[in-house]
Amino acid sequence: MKKRGTLLMTGLFLILCFGAGVWWFVEEVENQLWNGSVRTVTENTHQGVNALRLRFEMDFNFLDRIWEGMGESDSPEDMLAIYSRIEPDMSLYLTEQQPEQGWIDSDSEAYTFLEGTLLERGIIDSHINPATGENVFNIFVRGFLAEGTSAFLVKEYRTQEIAHQFTLSFYDDTGYSYLINRTGTIMVRPENENSTGTTYNLFDMLLNQGNDAVKVEAFKDSVYGLKTGWCRLTYDEVGLVFCYEPLGADSDWLLVSIIPEPVITAQTSSILQKTLFFSGTAIGIICMLVMTFYWNKMHENEVHTSELTEALETADKANRAKGRFLADMSHDIRTPLNAILGMAAVGQKNIGDEEKVEDCLKKIEKSGVQLLTLASDVLDLSQIEQGELIIKEEPMCLPQVFEETVGLIRRKAAEAGLTLECTSVQVKDQAVMGDALRIRQILLNIISNAIKYTPAGGRVTLKLTQTESKESYGIYCFSCADTGIGMEPEFRERMFVAFERARNTTASKIPGTGVGLTITKNLLDAMGGTIEAQSTPGKGSVFTISFPLKIQRDVAEEEKKILANRDMRVLVVEDNELNMEIMEEFLKAADVQVEKAADGKEAVDMVKASKEGYYDLILMDIQMPVMDGYEATRKIRMMDRKDVNHLPIYAVSANALAEDVKNSLDAGMDGHIAKPVDPEVIEKVLVKIRA
Repeated sequence: MKKRGTLLMTGLFLILCFGAGVWWFVEEVENQLWNGSVRTVTENTHQGVNALRLRFEMDFNFLDRIWEGMGESDSPEDMLAIYSRIEPDMSLYLTEQQPEQGWIDSDSEAYTFLEGTLLERGIIDSHINPATGENVFNIFVRGFLAEGTSAFLVKEYRTQEIAHQFTLSFYDDTGYSYLINRTGTIMVRPENENSTGTTYNLFDMLLNQGNDAVKVEAFKDSVYGLKTGWCRLTYDEVGLVFCYEPLGADSDWLLVSIIPEPVITAQTSSILQKTLFFSGTAIGIICMLVMTFYWNKMHENEVHTSELTEALETADKANRAKGRFLADMSHDIRTPLNAILGMAAVGQKNIGDEEKVEDCLKKIEKSGVQLLTLASDVLDLSQIEQGELIIKEEPMCLPQVFEETVGLIRRKAAEAGLTLECTSVQVKDQAVMGDALRIRQILLNIISNAIKYTPAGGRVTLKLTQTESKESYGIYCFSCADTGIGMEPEFRERMFVAFERARNTTASKIPGTGVGLTITKNLLDAMGGTIEAQSTPGKGSVFTISFPLKIQRDVAEEEKKILANRDMRVLVVEDNELNMEIMEEFLKAADVQVEKAADGKEAVDMVKASKEGYYDLILMDIQMPVMDGYEATRKIRMMDRKDVNHLPIYAVSANALAEDVKNSLDAGMDGHIAKPVDPEVIEKVLVKIRA
């Protein structure tokens, strides 16, 4: 009896332990999924704020540039008329007279605000424009006309357009977002059936809803203080999650995302139900095993032994099933935690539809790529407008760059159902000096446009030739012909203007920023090249570019002499051990003495402790702990010794944008080597130093 009691107690203890483990697991899963969902919505809100902020900052900069011309003009009416062709929603408000018809706008609401403001720039809250009857808001920049009159340059936005372009929706449109000011007044309302169309102040939604007054006041204080955060409140007996972040851009507006709490918890409930089902099954199996073992222990015969063996096999299967279940659950949890927690759950209705979830994830990825492309294009365009475009002159093989570019784009053409042909590559002088990154960017822009505007079944034909040689320069020609939709003559006249497109993105469903040809034209201008286009609507287009490149001189024998008579000491500054090992192998292969430093401070100390002329070259990583490469370079250049002024220091960094190259040069470096490092580039740097 005592033995039986012990077995029974052991079984009950195991069941209790397993039940406690399941309870802990359920709690942990629920907390993890909830926190992940909130982080997902917070991140989406942040992305929405960034998109709006970028839009407004670009428009503020545009207004500033217009003021630069209007401030010196004797005829601001004419200047405004010219700029209005680019941006028709601009107006000029004088502060010393009432608005008049014509080139001075007649929005009295905006005029009243501007008449009383002391701000130099900002955003006017949404209101009804008396002249048009539309719900609008404005951004403004204060300036002075040529005669000294104070005035405001104003750009008008229609709230309906902004709502369509920038307000967010989440979880299969059950969540939505508002643009509000710091007092809670709704400035832009989403086009979402779940949003309230009668409430004009967000805080009014929370009145008489049974919410904790302290939490509501804390929410109001955070919004009024233009802070970032989230909270849980109730409206119409439904729990809501509010995620909010200030817009910035010289405004007191915030983007507030609202998601019903049941939507967020839907995924959690489903997973918990499955967990409880499998847990109950496992506990039932364990109970059955315990009872079988308990009763069969009383019989020590062959039948009893056979049944016991079968029960043990069943237990083993149950344990393996439990292990697979826990592994699957771990995978299902870690996957959304790795890839922005909770994004796999796009809505309560689609929670069990794997195809729908995969489709939504692809759309999110596509949107991310489009935003990244937009950011990159805007950055390039900004550098062009500010005169900061850098064209490097480095050794390169032009046909190789061409072939690499075609390889990058060939898959995209195949996915679009197109035939991509390279009919001819006729280049006599292949080794040239130029900027391979920018040339690749030019080719990609032109070929991508051809693929984008050519229907499936069409053809894109590429050709690269060298047309002539002049002294030490070769003239190279690239053409791209397609069988696409072609261009109307009026568009060809403005196709190099920023943000111009042959067809509207919404109507044509063809993505793009409209600045690719603008960037291409400016890059070619900086290189001394040209671009021409021939097109017939409905039949296709042919783009032809021509650009000069300096032909590399034959330096093979000279380099051999230099490399054969080399006695150099190089200091490599790199915090990554693997990268350090790679660089050390490259340099040792060139018979160069190598010394190593793990961060910028160590490099500064080593140079300071060495005698003058000890180091022939420093290869400096940029992002390092303790002290980065920029600061280390500046400290070395500031040392009180003669050799540091002409000591070659080259950046070796994975940051390879034009801005990064400029930052390296501004910090006092002599050049910039992009990772992954090409040993031939290192070789040429060594030759250059010893030449």
